[in-house]
Formats: sequence, C-alpha cells, structure tokens
Amino acid sequence: MRRAKRVIAAGLAGAVAMFIWGALSHLALLKGAGFTRLPNEEIVVAALRTSISEDGLYFFPSPDFSGKTTAAETAAWEAQFRAGPTGMIVYHRSGGSPVSPKKLLLQFLSELFAAGIGGFVLSLIVAPYWKRVLVMGLLGAFSCLSVSAIYWNWYGFPHAFFLAQCVDKVLGWLLAGSVMAAIVPEARTRQAAALRAQ
Repeated sequence: MRRAKRVIAAGLAGAVAMFIWGALSHLALLKGAGFTRLPNEEIVVAALRTSISEDGLYFFPSPDFSGKTTAAETAAWEAQFRAGPTGMIVYHRSGGSPVSPKKLLLQFLSELFAAGIGGFVLSLIVAPYWKRVLVMGLLGAFSCLSVSAIYWNWYGFPHAFFLAQCVDKVLGWLLAGSVMAAIVPEARTRQAAALRAQ
C-alpha cells in the first residue's frame, strides 16, 4: 500500500513537472520550431473553405484507403506522389480557442497517465537515483522515437520539428524523473526495509 501511495505521488509530481516544462518549452524555448509561416494565407484559407466541408485529417495526393484500387490507379497515385507536392492538412472548419481549459486539462491528464506509468517503472528498478532519472529520460527518447519519428519519416514533418519534439520529451522527462526518483525509493531499499520490519 505504501509503495502504491509513493507511485501515485510520484506520478502526480511528475505530471506537474512535465506540465510546467511543457509550457516553458512550447511558449519560450522551442516556440514554433519547424513551423513556416503560410504565404498567401487568405487565398489558401479561402480555397480550403470552398473545397473542404468537414473537419478531418487530409493527405494529398489523396490515396484510396478502401483497398479496392486497381494496379493502374495505384501506379497513377504513386506517380503523382513522386511528382509532388505532397502534404497533410489537419482541418477544423469552425476554428476554436488556441488555449482552452479543456485543452489544458487533457494535456495535464495525458502527462498524469504517462507519469503514472513512469512511476510504476521506477518502482521496479534496482539502481541508484541518477540511473533511475536516466531511465525516465530514456523513456522520453523512447516516446519520441516510437511516435514522432513516424511523422518525420513517413509524412515529412520538418527536421527541426522532430528534433524539437525529441529535445522537449527527453529534457522534460529527465526533469520529471529527477523529482519522481526522489519520491519512489529504489526497489532494493524497499526490500531491505520490508525484511527489517519482519
């Protein structure tokens, strides 16, 4: 029970650390990394309004995801893809608030669940404090390489955006890990304490 309380406390502390770090990194340190200002925005937006009627994630040139394409249709799409341009659009017709209580809450909850997993992992590790902090940093690298690399490799997200995501996650989880590892004791320490209590 005591172990569970420490894991929960570490998860909460880690979530708070990541939430604060995320605000700092996205609003100050890594602000806009990998993004380019859209030229002729008014013309492009006007064209999108008349062309797209529903919210969604759009990929172009648009493949047929039905799985019923002929070999000739697939070859034509591949030729179009090679010729370019290619891209993705995340489109929301009605717009919304750049920062809202709902978005902030969802961000914190995602950090809380991630930190909870990290706290559980830390509770299983028999290693000194700094090695457990390093494990949290490696989990940040793991998340970047397993998720962000997909967008960089397959969908052509800019190099600067990918590197900024990796820096954000690795440094953030190292920071959170430094707090979490202090709350969750080394597994060996807990075992020794349990034996002394018997």
